[in-house]
Amino acid sequence: MATVTSHISLNWRAYIRFFFAAIFPTLLLLRFWGIYDLIFSSLILFMLIFDLFKRNYPKNQLEAFSYYLFWMVVFLTIITDMKLRYNYFDYESSSPFFYYPIKEIFIVKSIVFIVSLIRYKSIVVTTTILSKLWLVVMFLHFVLLLLSSTYSYQIESYNLAIISAVETILIIFTEKELLIYKSSIFDFLWKKKIK
Repeated sequence: MATVTSHISLNWRAYIRFFFAAIFPTLLLLRFWGIYDLIFSSLILFMLIFDLFKRNYPKNQLEAFSYYLFWMVVFLTIITDMKLRYNYFDYESSSPFFYYPIKEIFIVKSIVFIVSLIRYKSIVVTTTILSKLWLVVMFLHFVLLLLSSTYSYQIESYNLAIISAVETILIIFTEKELLIYKSSIFDFLWKKKIK
């Protein structure tokens, strides 16, 4: 019992992400259309704020896996919600499956994940200031899609995803050791030399 309690206390961030990842598809199945968008947006905002705190960064493989799983579930739930809301499943060729550039963003971030996995032989989330900014813009994009807004930060989200991915890949190839947090690829420019 003590080992289970110890495991939970060490990995509580992962279990919070797993819990919220299970809530999103459940909300989609229950289809509270009147308040669904607001509940979904509020939960994403809560998790965004949770993930932006430095002390909540994934520090081990379980937490990193829960981080990726949570945002993957959010992504798939929003795509499914868009399909159900606009009856895209009723027409075979009415529109491409991914109407917004979420597909490209997902591919770019998947490439970063695979490169990191190959390089470090473990699941890791390397977080930079630029990737945190991208996460905020992605949150705005998701929420505006849910709220059926005419503007949805799709171009900004796509461009920031590309720039953030390039920065993260550069960090992966220039750093020999596994890094959880690095403010920028240009850290060396403002670090003071210790004599």
